[in-house]
Amino acid sequence: MRIIGLMVVIVLAGMAYIRLVPVKYTLSELPSEIGDYPVAGGFTAVRELSETVNAATVEAVMIAFPRTVKIAEAPLVFVTRSRVFGFPDVTVVTEDAGHLAVSGNLVYGHGDLGVNRARILALLSAL
Repeated sequence: MRIIGLMVVIVLAGMAYIRLVPVKYTLSELPSEIGDYPVAGGFTAVRELSETVNAATVEAVMIAFPRTVKIAEAPLVFVTRSRVFGFPDVTVVTEDAGHLAVSGNLVYGHGDLGVNRARILALLSAL
């Protein structure tokens, strides 16, 4: 019985750590060519910037996604957490030379099961 109790405490402590520790992210060089760029644990898409798309429209669409909060302004950086364990995924949105680049990456682990790709493509289709 003590072992089960200890295991429950360890799992709850791990969940609390994942949810409460500040999310660290690094800004890496994003591609400048229009296209889709899958990477291990994430996805990047670069599209032509239109006249109707600006930081406010991107922010409004991103904030509408469940469990998503904005954590930085320039560039726009959002954190979306998974439903059960609260694993964070970081999405970075930049505008440069007439292009909109959106990059989403996981913070913990090696594979995101396609959730960043799905979120980014949903964002782009909503714009």
